[in-house]
Amino acid sequence: MTLTPVPFYILCGSLGAGKTTLLMRLLEHWKAQDRRTGVLMNEAGSVSIDGPRAGTLAEQVMNLAGGCVCCDTKEDLSWGIAQLVRDYRSDVVILECSGLADPAEVIDAVTDAYTARLASLERVIALLHPVSTEESHSSAYVTTQAIRCADELVLNKRDLYVPGHWERFRAGILEQNPYARLWETSHARLDVAGILAPHPSTKRTAPTNVLLGKSRPGSSQRAVYHPIATTIPLPGPLNRRRFLTWINTLPKELERAKGYFRFAQEPELQEFQSALPGQATITSLTLLDEPEPALVLIGRGYDVERLRAELLAMVEEPTRPG
Repeated sequence: MTLTPVPFYILCGSLGAGKTTLLMRLLEHWKAQDRRTGVLMNEAGSVSIDGPRAGTLAEQVMNLAGGCVCCDTKEDLSWGIAQLVRDYRSDVVILECSGLADPAEVIDAVTDAYTARLASLERVIALLHPVSTEESHSSAYVTTQAIRCADELVLNKRDLYVPGHWERFRAGILEQNPYARLWETSHARLDVAGILAPHPSTKRTAPTNVLLGKSRPGSSQRAVYHPIATTIPLPGPLNRRRFLTWINTLPKELERAKGYFRFAQEPELQEFQSALPGQATITSLTLLDEPEPALVLIGRGYDVERLRAELLAMVEEPTRPG
């Protein structure tokens, strides 16, 4: 039986920003809708502290304790998603990342060709709060990555900061990510249905960034919203010469690209990998369980539709046996 991929949410952000509080609000919302929610909890310690709290509302909670999900437990993430979807029949899955986990690596993991059969990346929600300038380098890096990857930027703990400090904090966030919707709150209190609502179509010209449910000032001058990960199914083999030329023209905003396909008139399955700043690689391989031919593009600020059209223009008719 072929399963339709379930929506997958990533909840990430600063240490101590209130991620578990927001998680509980999301779980309450899904429980009221009779959704079978599966939760993956990633905590840096060897024992899960927040997992039991989530278990009071979720259908099933799995703990990925003992390391950051972006590195030490990356394989466990795919295994956990498979268990939640196949064994526990979860119809929505959410991962709460450790405050030390790089969400860009998590996105790479969940868009793996095999994991994507079970779960489809729906939204990256980053919860942030003004932090001390004395935070560690690793924490600062993860916070920056969370801001950059987010579809929804939730600025929390507003009640603890004077207006001038808060305004500077907010301005700095907007400079780093002009594509996400912005929410300001305290105690992670916000319109859960609103934050889970679909983004407007990328083809709309109206502003897509919101501030407390309203258009963000000046957002009409910003680029329209693009999802950070786009999967492009390939209905046939690709023209090798045109593809090799194409990968040399990929924009710098496309940080990651990967996928499986075949070249026209060549029997071997090809694996494509590209990650800035390194060189792209194309490797022939044999897999017992082949994924559907597709390319996954990860990044923001580039013309998704142009790359999609260029890629599909390379598709050739499969060679038929004589």
